Amino acid sequence: MLAQSLRVHEICKQSRVNGPGNRAVVWVQGCSIGCRGCFNPNTHPDKQDGRLYEPDSLGQELGRLPVDGLTVSGGEPLDQPEQVRRLVQSFRQVHSGTVLLFTGYTAEAILRCEEKRKALLLFDVAIAGPYQAQSEEIWHGKKLIVLTNRITPEELIPQRKVELVQGESSLHLTGFPTANIQSSLYTWL
Repeated sequence: MLAQSLRVHEICKQSRVNGPGNRAVVWVQGCSIGCRGCFNPNTHPDKQDGRLYEPDSLGQELGRLPVDGLTVSGGEPLDQPEQVRRLVQSFRQVHSGTVLLFTGYTAEAILRCEEKRKALLLFDVAIAGPYQAQSEEIWHGKKLIVLTNRITPEELIPQRKVELVQGESSLHLTGFPTANIQSSLYTWL
């Protein structure tokens, strides 16, 4: 079971800043990319960090929530492509909402790997590419990959919004903070 488990950093069952509408969010644990200045550096280590979930059961559980969809972020979701694929498939079995992916991999890197490509094709939209902290533009250097017509690009216009959410094991900030908000919070915390 451990090899097929999804290593998760945090789960948020209600978020309004991680995609259109009210969404469940899964932040996976582990990232092989490690973008400089990443807003989620605690999600990078993959050894012994996070919690293990059976992806099919987690997808079913999240699919029963009163949300508009599911967002998968990280860490790096496509470092666990088979588990993420199973999570999304099981979510879709019980929920008709949209599914959004944030990944640090470029579209080209995803297409070169069969397992990553299979996982990508289950999403409605992916926001792909490495995080670039030096830019005030939220999606600087990223590519919007629209895989279905269920989420429009207009619904994904990034806004500098944040929310404080109670996860399963922590209270944390999520969304897209300005540099001032981000540095102030790290000083405060």
